[in-house]
Formats: sequence, C-alpha cells, structure tokens
Amino acid sequence: MMHPRWFPEEFPSFGRKSRFRKIFHLRDYRSPHECIREMQRVGGRPLRVLPHLGMVIGEFYQEYGAQSFHGHPDIAFWEPDIKVTITDPFLGAIADRTASLPWGIQRVEAPKAWNYTQGRGIKVAVIDTGIANDHPALKGNYKGGVNILSQMFTPYDYNGHGTHVAGTIAGRANDMGLVGVAPRVHLYAVKAFNRKGSANLSDLLSAINWCIENKMDVINMSFGMAKVSDTLRQAIVTAYRKGIVMIAAAGNQGTNNVEFPARFKETIGVTSISKDGKLSSFSNVGPGVDIAAPGDKITSSWLNGTTREMSGTSMAVPHVVGTVALLLYLRPDLTPVHVRQILTYSSVGVAGETKVRSIHAYRSVQTLARLMGRLIP
Repeated sequence: MMHPRWFPEEFPSFGRKSRFRKIFHLRDYRSPHECIREMQRVGGRPLRVLPHLGMVIGEFYQEYGAQSFHGHPDIAFWEPDIKVTITDPFLGAIADRTASLPWGIQRVEAPKAWNYTQGRGIKVAVIDTGIANDHPALKGNYKGGVNILSQMFTPYDYNGHGTHVAGTIAGRANDMGLVGVAPRVHLYAVKAFNRKGSANLSDLLSAINWCIENKMDVINMSFGMAKVSDTLRQAIVTAYRKGIVMIAAAGNQGTNNVEFPARFKETIGVTSISKDGKLSSFSNVGPGVDIAAPGDKITSSWLNGTTREMSGTSMAVPHVVGTVALLLYLRPDLTPVHVRQILTYSSVGVAGETKVRSIHAYRSVQTLARLMGRLIP
C-alpha cells in the first residue's frame, strides 16, 4: 500500500522566519525523488508526499523559491498553499436535551427508511475540525481517523463544528433526541481544520489522500473557498474516479456564487432550506448546487456531551451524506453518478423555487429499492 510520507525532522526548520508552502502536482504520477532533489537544491524542504494524488508539498524560505520548477519535466503544475475555512455557521444557544428528533431528520423522513437500512458499516469521513468521540451520541459509531495537523495526536474536536456535522450524519442517542440520518454508519474523523476553523489547502489535500488510502465510501466536506484551486480539483477528480461520493457545502453568503469544492461537477453541492420549506436566507445558489437539505436551526451534538443549534450549508451537507450512506448499504456498488441520479430523481420541491429541489431520504431509498426490484411501501 502507498502511504503518505512525512518529513518532520529530516530537514532543519526555518525557525521563526517566514515560510512559503507550495504544492507540486507530478506529471503522470512520476516518482517524487527528482522533485524533492530540486527542492533541496534551491533551499526548500519537502513536507509531505501524497502518493494517491501524485503531489508533493514543499516549504521555502523565499516566496519565489519554487520558480526553478517552471518547465521541470516531472512537474505538471504547482500552486501556492492557501488558507481555507470551514463554511462559517450561525451559532445558536447550547440546547436542552429533548426526546424529539431534530426537525431536519423528520423532514427527510429518514426514520421511515430505518427498517430497511441504517447505513450499517458504510465508511463516512468527516473532513473537518475533528470529532468529539466521547460524545454519547457518537461514541458507538466512531471508528477512528487521523489528525492531519499533528500525526502524534488524535483527531479530537476542540471547535465543535465537526462534532455537530457528525451528529446529523450518525448520531445515536434517543434519550437526547439526537439521532442522525444514518445511525449505524462508521464515522471517521479527518482533522484538517484547527480549533479556529482554519486549514491550509495542503492539509485538505492530505485529508483526501488519507480518504483514498483508507477506502472511504463517502466524504463530508462542510467547507469552501471562493477561488478555484487546480490541485484541489485534481484531488477531487482522483477521489471521484476511485468511486468516493463527495458532498460539499455551497456557502453562506446568500449569493449566486457557489464555493469550491461544491462547484466542481464531481461533487454534490448542497445548499440549505429552513423549517418553512424555503431556501435559507444565507444559502448560496447557482451553478454547482445539486440539491438542498435542512440547514437552518439544526440541533446536533456539541462539545462536552451537549447539543447545540447551528445554521448553515455546513449543517445541510450531513443530511445528504447520511442519505447516501443509506443507499450504499443497500447497493455498495453504486457509483457517484448513480447516487446523484437517485438523489435528484427522488427529491422534492422547494417553496418558491423552480431550479432547486430538496433531499428526501425515504424517497431515495424507495427509488433504489424499485430499481433493485424490491418493494418498500
């Protein structure tokens, strides 16, 4: 198996001086050795080799330290590392425990599908701030993961965003009223964002490389960036060709500019609806949005074993992720194309909209069952 290579101490640190990270995409997945050799020659140092993506992450003392790679026969292209943030949610208060299910779970009618599928064993990666794996609603489904930011530590969540997302996907605590769309999936925390909700693009690429390496079925991507990245696009395409279903947030600016990676055609872009069945006021729409899902005032798991209400397209994405897991349990061989078609065909209307439709978990399961020649009333 090809594992990502890390270089924590092999080369001296540049200390406190400014450092500039660059991402190199190797031509035709060539060996990284020449790239690393050239990097060292110009005073840089390799940080990571991502074999499944054919990329090398390097660090330079000078901002233009990578200029010598122009025309290098082993390098298809390179770009600077940039900051990426989670799709900033709107925070509500810490919520009281309740016996009723979150409104989004009821809206997509997930409980009607649970007699047939609960997503048991489907591997779902949450690329986010980590997961509080000791939360009573999550610990039964949590199966591990990786801390991209620091390999020596577990991917525990000190922000809350990733834990909230995980609860909507696979919460399993009836006494707290916290049950996710697919309450038997296997959850994996892929911590690429720090406690402030910030990540480097190179961390996201490393996260996707890990998901490919560990054969994830579905990836939750509740983050976005305004500008397109060629290396992120290449990583998404690679994961897509491996059969991984990727679901991403459209963004919360209330505009017609959908963020990346949701805008890539290989992902399923998700925007948000509110309790009244209308698009949420903060929802981004336009090219790249494939479907809507409940995302306004969603109650889910939070830090210290509590629950919290949050709003955002970040909260809509896990409703779709859970629905996909329900489908994959019934037919593990579904491709991303098949999944998109089933979700679209079984979607329901959004009030006042003609171009956007909303996810319906139960109807999606019914649609797949009919295609399989089975009857789910």
